[in-house]
Amino acid sequence: MRKTAGFTLIELVIVIVILGILGAVAAPKFLNLQGDAYGANLNAVKSSMESAATLVNTKAILGGVDKGGTSSSPIEIDIDPITGVELVDGYPAATADGIIAVLDIKSKTAAQLDSAVTANDGSADNIEYIHTVTTTGTITVSPKARRSEECYVTYVDSVSNARPTITIDNDGC
Repeated sequence: MRKTAGFTLIELVIVIVILGILGAVAAPKFLNLQGDAYGANLNAVKSSMESAATLVNTKAILGGVDKGGTSSSPIEIDIDPITGVELVDGYPAATADGIIAVLDIKSKTAAQLDSAVTANDGSADNIEYIHTVTTTGTITVSPKARRSEECYVTYVDSVSNARPTITIDNDGC
């Protein structure tokens, strides 16, 4: 009789179970793919804000309304198909009727989202972002799933005809 070399069925099952446990518990902690995805999403939002600011400023220059408006009293311009876009120094204002309207993203304030969730009418299902006006002239946009963490884009109004300041904080992503 010859002795065959190899593993028994029980040994193979134990190895598969151990690999399954490692894959389910340890791998997500090391890979953090979800955080990377939210970080990439924020980069896309920032790029969209920069493009929107440039396009609106071009439209404001052509319309002759690029010199004026402040955070406390923005001026308005119609950008087809959006009417009444608020401007500060020819750039979108840091408001829901400014940069959020131009971006045309599915966004609500946290209070609006909470009331939509409470209403349970399905209106909260398609919301992707939360926006918050932190101070006059500053707005933050964060993914709905990360609204209570440091994972957002900050848009600060133009000052003295300079471009708006757009920054990302993705520490909590």
